[in-house]
Amino acid sequence: MPDSELRACLAAMRKAVVEAKRIHAISQREGIVAEDVPFVFASFNWHPKAAQRLDSPLLAPETPIEEIPLRANVHHILRELAIFRVEDLSAISESELLSEESIGRGTLTRLREALAQVGMAFSPDPDATQRALDQSRAVLALPREARASALKGLKDASPLSSLGLRPSTLTRALGRGHQTVGALRKLSLAVICESFGKREAREVYEALMLTDRPFAGSATPLELWRHGLVETHELAAPTAAHTPVEELRPWLGSSVDTLNARGIHTLDALRSFVAREEVTSSRGFGRTTADRIFAFLDAYVVAPPYRRGAIHRAAR
Repeated sequence: MPDSELRACLAAMRKAVVEAKRIHAISQREGIVAEDVPFVFASFNWHPKAAQRLDSPLLAPETPIEEIPLRANVHHILRELAIFRVEDLSAISESELLSEESIGRGTLTRLREALAQVGMAFSPDPDATQRALDQSRAVLALPREARASALKGLKDASPLSSLGLRPSTLTRALGRGHQTVGALRKLSLAVICESFGKREAREVYEALMLTDRPFAGSATPLELWRHGLVETHELAAPTAAHTPVEELRPWLGSSVDTLNARGIHTLDALRSFVAREEVTSSRGFGRTTADRIFAFLDAYVVAPPYRRGAIHRAAR
């Protein structure tokens, strides 16, 4: 790394650590993790950006507020608010500070960093949406196993922020009036996919699956796949003889249409068709269709009359 970029990189890493500490403090305050769970900074990625300042001193809860590098009028306002030490900041919310004319986003960020440096955070914001976003970020920041454990068995009455959804997904859900986990569970698969984008719908689906109680109604694996909520590799391939060919679409794609047009409607009929060595010689069955069929049978079908692999090798 060029020496000219080192300072900016260290500043960005410091900012990332501060934000991670803030989320950890929120997690403990909201009971998402136990108070004795130690803070862990897992990873950091940096790309060159504008240089940032590294002039904040090392702080302690009892550090006088004057030691935080701020404008004189900001120090005056903080004293008027009975904030004399760093720890006093934890008794006030971000929105209350922003309501003061001389305190803007930049000053708020500096104060937030100071609190996080001593393992503390601002008081919960009176703005319910902002508090929900903070809670959701705290859950989302948990390691995968810890998050799965926190979501397992989540009750219907739990706030929606308990799912740990991304800010954009949570904001959209709240905007549609879904305040609790139970409100999302009542939605059908179709409604979820209509209400959210594909990525958001998958996120909602995966979060609800972690609670062990997904959305209302029963959806087949094929329906989940069609809506983009599961990938092909996440499905269990059907191997029963009576399986409709349509259910093989995740593996065979548009080749299913060719099979249906030929009158091949079940997996058993497909196996018999392949056993008669008609795939590569039949009209309408090109190399792509043949390859898809052989690949599926090679991977998932063992029972006769198809002898695994033999026909595929012969066709080539």
